[in-house]
Amino acid sequence: MVTLGELCSLITKGTTPSSFENSGVSFIKTEAFEGTRINSNKLSFVAQQTHEKELKRSILKAYDILFTIAGATIGKCAIVTEDLLPANTNQALAIVRLTDIANRNYIFHILQSQHMKDYIYRSVKSSAQPNLNLQQMNDFPIPLPSLEEQERIVALLDRFDALTTDISSGLPAEIAARLKQYEYYRDRLLTFKEDNYGKNTIA
Repeated sequence: MVTLGELCSLITKGTTPSSFENSGVSFIKTEAFEGTRINSNKLSFVAQQTHEKELKRSILKAYDILFTIAGATIGKCAIVTEDLLPANTNQALAIVRLTDIANRNYIFHILQSQHMKDYIYRSVKSSAQPNLNLQQMNDFPIPLPSLEEQERIVALLDRFDALTTDISSGLPAEIAARLKQYEYYRDRLLTFKEDNYGKNTIA
C-alpha cells in the first residue's frame, strides 16, 4: 500500500478568478464534466494575464487528473487532454499530477472506485458540507501491484468504460446495463479488505 501523495509530483487546487471573459484561456469547472470526460463546449474562460499571474499556482498540464473535492459532486474526476490547454481550474477541483511510478489509468480507475467512495464517506461524514482537503487527498491509500498487473486491470476496465461512454454503442437501456456491469467489475478488481494488522489488502 502507498498513498496517493507518494505517486504524485503535485496535488493542489485551483482558485476562482476575479473575473471571467467571453474567450481566452480555458477555465474548467465541475459543470464541464460529462462522465469522466471534459466537454469543451461547457468551459469558462479567463484572460491570459489572469492565467499567468493570478492563477499561476494552478496552471494545468496534459494528463493532470481533476478530482472534485467539494460539494454535491464530490468524487467526480476527469483527465485533462492536450486539446483543452492552456487551462486552469478552481478550488472545488484538486489537481493530481502523477509521476511515472504507476499506470495513470490504473490510478484513475482507483479514484472512481468504491474504495475512494468509502474513503470520502469516512473523511466527510461529520461535516455539514462534503469537502476533502488536500492533505486527505495526499493520504488516500492505494494498493500498488506490479505495473504488469496494473496494465491487466486497466485493459479489462477500459473495455467496459468504452462501452459505457460511447453513446453510439447501443440503446440507452443497453448503455445503462453496461455501466452497471462496468462498475461491478471495477469494484471487484479494486476491492479491499482489512488484514490482521489493520492495513488494506486486495480481497
